[in-house]
Amino acid sequence: MTTISPTRVSMYDFLYQDTKPMVSLLADAAKLSLPQARLALDASLQAIVSALLAYQQHNDGQAVSKKLFTRTAVKELRRYNSMNFSTINATLYYRQEVADAIFHENARVIKASDYIAERIEATSQQVQILLTSLCVIVLRELAILAEYSQLDNDELDKWFALQPQFLSVERFVANKPALESTERAEPNENGKTTTSTEAALQSDLKVDVETEAKNAPERTLLSTAQLADTPPAFNLHWHELTTFKPENQKPVQDMQLATGNYLKVIGRSSANAQQGKHNDLLVFSEMAAISLPHQRWLLQLAKISEIYLQRNRLRITSEPASAPKPPLVSLGLIGGNNDNTPTTTSEKPIEYDEPIPLWKNPVILIIIAVIGVLGGLAALKYQSQKSDGIKLATEEVIEQDLIKERQQQDIAIVMMDDDEDGAKEPKEAAQ
Repeated sequence: MTTISPTRVSMYDFLYQDTKPMVSLLADAAKLSLPQARLALDASLQAIVSALLAYQQHNDGQAVSKKLFTRTAVKELRRYNSMNFSTINATLYYRQEVADAIFHENARVIKASDYIAERIEATSQQVQILLTSLCVIVLRELAILAEYSQLDNDELDKWFALQPQFLSVERFVANKPALESTERAEPNENGKTTTSTEAALQSDLKVDVETEAKNAPERTLLSTAQLADTPPAFNLHWHELTTFKPENQKPVQDMQLATGNYLKVIGRSSANAQQGKHNDLLVFSEMAAISLPHQRWLLQLAKISEIYLQRNRLRITSEPASAPKPPLVSLGLIGGNNDNTPTTTSEKPIEYDEPIPLWKNPVILIIIAVIGVLGGLAALKYQSQKSDGIKLATEEVIEQDLIKERQQQDIAIVMMDDDEDGAKEPKEAAQ
């Protein structure tokens, strides 16, 4: 049995890992330092993910697929297979249009840029260039995942519905056990009551910059969490800005669509996994505060996400001579296995009645018989009409010949004899 991390289907986790190689390019485009660009990139990802969830919440998966994933900007950017100056120039060309589509209005883009700029000690215009450029990259990456995972509109909706649990405070609290003992309510600067855990998680970005900004030569802008593989704690401020409501999004547990693998793995331990030959099956590993249905499309999405992260596709390099092939996922990894383990009632495939052959189908036979009879009658009628026409034409020809005979004139033959006077006397010949 092979396990895969649930974070492979998390948009936030995937984009955080996927965009790491782009820090220097975005820093150059926005004229930011590398530490500033890294912090702005993390905060911008949070804002974009929240805006995408809000977009799907107000519309649906079909709107996301048709109005976002198939935009001209995304199609143009997918022509490039690596990150370089050509790719970033195409990104800068479409950035404002795509950002307005995701955030619904330019005012939210400006507010998000102001919020991030205040915390990284940069101008709002610099952050806005990075934020809007990242919008195009994010749409491109998610569109690639959706296409190669063959997600339909219904599966897109379910994928988006799973995302809030990856952004919840509980998910990040599980990674910081020291904060669990400080769970008490404290009023914030706006007068609202929040827990100390939420306050600590939401202030990670602010502490990294403001606390150490005074000691410029010795400050470290990147926190330990940001240097590790785990993304920084999600700032719930972005839900307020984008009007996303996490309480309306619950994980979808549709057991009717569960794969045969999941049904076989239930109740099996590592001791008998080898006996049942299930060690090659792909399942999600356990993760605190995360619950995922073991469905075929979700496992395929997770595996493709992992393959793309291993390829490090957004590294800075020249355009390859040929585009890389789409990742292939073995159906045996996420489909049924080939062992002889007895199946349970839940695993038995649905048996459908075999279709009746055409030559045994009474309806088909009746239709053929009717067509044959009608065709025969039509042929007989045609032959009868044809013979009557020929007979009529023959009678008309004979009648015409008789009429011509009757109209012929009598012909007289006259013989001429010479007499002595040289006169000619006609001699009539009897008819």
